Amino acid sequence: MGKSKKKLGEMLLEAGLIDEMQLNSALAYQKEWGGRVGTILIRKGYVRESAMIAIIEKQLGISCLPLESFVKPSHEVIRMVTEDVARKFCIFPVSFDGRTLVVATADPTDLKMLDDLGFLLSVRVKPVLALESDILTAVDHFYDPRSSSDRLQRTTEERQENMLPSGMAFEIIHSHDQPSMLDRIAQEASDRSVDSSVLGGLIDLLVAKGVITREELADKVRARKQ
Repeated sequence: MGKSKKKLGEMLLEAGLIDEMQLNSALAYQKEWGGRVGTILIRKGYVRESAMIAIIEKQLGISCLPLESFVKPSHEVIRMVTEDVARKFCIFPVSFDGRTLVVATADPTDLKMLDDLGFLLSVRVKPVLALESDILTAVDHFYDPRSSSDRLQRTTEERQENMLPSGMAFEIIHSHDQPSMLDRIAQEASDRSVDSSVLGGLIDLLVAKGVITREELADKVRARKQ
């Protein structure tokens, strides 16, 4: 894959998925708080992750690596690309031939990130495209010493997550502000703005992970109806 001279924000702007105000808002947030532009745009609800990936695929002429294609890296690669490095750069090591490290990234146009990673590891870095949510899932799974499986499969819960309105799943799953998260879910449950089966699947997921309890959610829903 050749290196693109266009940045992700420019691609999305040209494709009409975002406007200049939204891009400037994301860039201002990045300047103040850090983070990746694509992640910020998704978090703010300006664009869907799937739509963003589709534009990158079209512009760069590449295909997105599906979650099912992620495999457990060798011990050599995991020693080189530690979990901290993978999370810091939001990448997942796909393969290494002794000279070139192939990494999955949600933004292959981020040349600075790729250069910084290559400099840190003293290797040539080649990016392949993947959903950020899939990258984080792979890091969670394969860097967990308790995990024994060599492959990943997309679960029903994850498919339900991907069906949620733009930005909602990202904000809820990755939020560290539990009261705000509960308010958001309670609002959706009360207003019925999300398909009940989808919302139910998300609630089941969060309860199973210990993020919320059904009692807390029920109290919030009752409070909104009063």
